[in-house]
Amino acid sequence: MTSGRWTRAVALGCALSGALLTPGLAQAQPAWGSRVLVMPFAAESDPQAPGGVGAARWLSEAASVLLTDGLTARGVGAVPRDDRVAVFDRLQLPMSFPLTRATTIRVGDLIGASEIVFGEIKLAQKLSVRARLVRLASGQQLPDVVDEAPLTEIFQLFERMADRVATATGRVVTVQTARAPALSLEAFENYVKGLVAATPAAQQRFFETALTSAPRDPRILIALWEVYSAQGAHDKALAAANAIPATSPESRRARFAVALSLIELKRFDGALSALNALNAERADPGISNALGVLQLRRGAPAQGAAAPSAHFGRAVDQDPSNTDYVFNLGYAYALANDSKAALFWLREAVRYDAADGDAHLVMSAVLAGAGRGVEAQREFDLARLLGTSGEIAGSTPAAKVPPGLERVQMDLTSAGGASANALIANPAQRDQQETARFHLNRGRQLFTEKKDREALEELRRAIYLSPYEDEPHLLAGRLYQRAGRLNEAIDEFKVAIWCRETAQARLALAEALFENGDKDAARKEAERTLVLDPQSAAAKELLKKIGGGSTAQMTVTVLPSPHRNVGSELP
Repeated sequence: MTSGRWTRAVALGCALSGALLTPGLAQAQPAWGSRVLVMPFAAESDPQAPGGVGAARWLSEAASVLLTDGLTARGVGAVPRDDRVAVFDRLQLPMSFPLTRATTIRVGDLIGASEIVFGEIKLAQKLSVRARLVRLASGQQLPDVVDEAPLTEIFQLFERMADRVATATGRVVTVQTARAPALSLEAFENYVKGLVAATPAAQQRFFETALTSAPRDPRILIALWEVYSAQGAHDKALAAANAIPATSPESRRARFAVALSLIELKRFDGALSALNALNAERADPGISNALGVLQLRRGAPAQGAAAPSAHFGRAVDQDPSNTDYVFNLGYAYALANDSKAALFWLREAVRYDAADGDAHLVMSAVLAGAGRGVEAQREFDLARLLGTSGEIAGSTPAAKVPPGLERVQMDLTSAGGASANALIANPAQRDQQETARFHLNRGRQLFTEKKDREALEELRRAIYLSPYEDEPHLLAGRLYQRAGRLNEAIDEFKVAIWCRETAQARLALAEALFENGDKDAARKEAERTLVLDPQSAAAKELLKKIGGGSTAQMTVTVLPSPHRNVGSELP
């Protein structure tokens, strides 16, 4: 995944969960409102058809891309592809093969889509398509939309499909929105193959091939900019973004991409001019964040320029649900040696994402610099456990804040993205612990009833209010494990252990690691479980399943727990 998609995934993950994490909101609003989510279609290709059986992969994605574009052009809100990919990344769902209908509907429900489209596409002598539209609120499936045409008429085919699906939603707007110029079939095929390619090198090859047929196409150039940027080829990225015509619907996004490339090339004056011009036209949290990153990397600010924290603070005001902005604000204060403000905002970041290793690492440095050694060590140990952007040297925290951790938003906020409502409330204004216990109790009950989505919402609220309690993390981990989201489950179990080490949490981590295929780590955790609870039958049984392990006593350092000591200090 490119760095742009990763950053977008994080932001969207926050958009999905931000309102759920904030106490006092009666009902979280959908991330996109009344919009259609078009999934990749299940695809099949006859071996004798053009492209053979390999054509199925790109046709699966092509169906989603063309139908999404067609709906958007007709004024029917559709979730953009970048956002769909980011959601898949966040939920750790595969893009390489179709999901079950139940999972597909679950994804649509999670992101607040109003309708979801899925279907089948088959290439033989003709291209045959069947689309199914489901209204998520009622579960009603509307009549299938079926059509066929020669492969050479794929664009006309999907225009007809888009007309019929748009009519079925009842939200057709008579005036169509601006669209990028049509591509040739060859260029479009290479473009889509680039979108679904497994490696950056393959992506680059397909996109560059597509560009030879359409040298000014904004979609291809933006895709190339992302690939070049992810590989550190910022001169090439800048050239790609600059090649997008000023008359293109993607012009504003292209100008933002130019500014980001200029920052990476350390051409700060040019980047500042470009960002200020964009900001004067229309404010955006991504622009505010980029201005903060620019000033942070410039070192000595230009005369009269605002401090990085001022720009990051504005980004947080504009989109409080984005944890990258919250982290950057705390990080900027840490670099400016304002420990009180740094700790406030870094703790806000871990309220949203307790598994943010970088935030814990920066907190450890701030606490060490303030002479709070025990707390600094605790945060440092958790950062090592969770992993960070860079390598951690030594076993004790350093007082120096590590450089280069600022986070760049690679795209502007989508038109239907998260609102800029004040989602971060001050928990000191209410009985924080009592409210946290209420949500935890509700989470336990819903967990038992296997109402997993509702349970996770309650547990997230409990974690927001009391992030150093182990039980909400443990239950959240079990929910993720039950859903097959093992990496997220493992992170939650690690945080639970850091909060308070128990045999129950160690065993849960061991089981998740074993299920995820990491037998060595699972064995260590099962053995540690037996140190804490020598009678644990479940740990002994797990060691038998793993094989080759002993139940010998281990010497393991128990991390100091913040369970009792830190809560009163939280903002």
